[in-house]
Amino acid sequence: MPGADRAPETAGSPETIKARRDFVAARRAPGFGTPGFLLVRRPRGDAAPPRVGYTLTKKLGGAVRRNRIRRRLKAVAAEAFPGAADAGCDYIVIARAPAASRPYALMLDDMKRALLTLAKRRT
Repeated sequence: MPGADRAPETAGSPETIKARRDFVAARRAPGFGTPGFLLVRRPRGDAAPPRVGYTLTKKLGGAVRRNRIRRRLKAVAAEAFPGAADAGCDYIVIARAPAASRPYALMLDDMKRALLTLAKRRT
């Protein structure tokens, strides 16, 4: 069935980080690795809602493949972040090659597990 592996459309995804300085600030923060991505968490020190940034290198493939991976990761984050992500924190999702073909349900479980693990490691 065409499109059977597509992520469901989601609304209300977390605010996206776009400024380079925010990515650089999170570079040395603790992270949690999964087969499809690495999730890094950096406390900002305020009570604002969590923000998320996405990093995909050209090693992952052409623009079409990278955009597909980015859309899948955004859908996973939109579903996993409410209630699980800590306020006042920035999260960076660094994509890995298996993110393109990993089943959506497994990526969602990975994201939830990564958020719970990083919440336990609060600084």
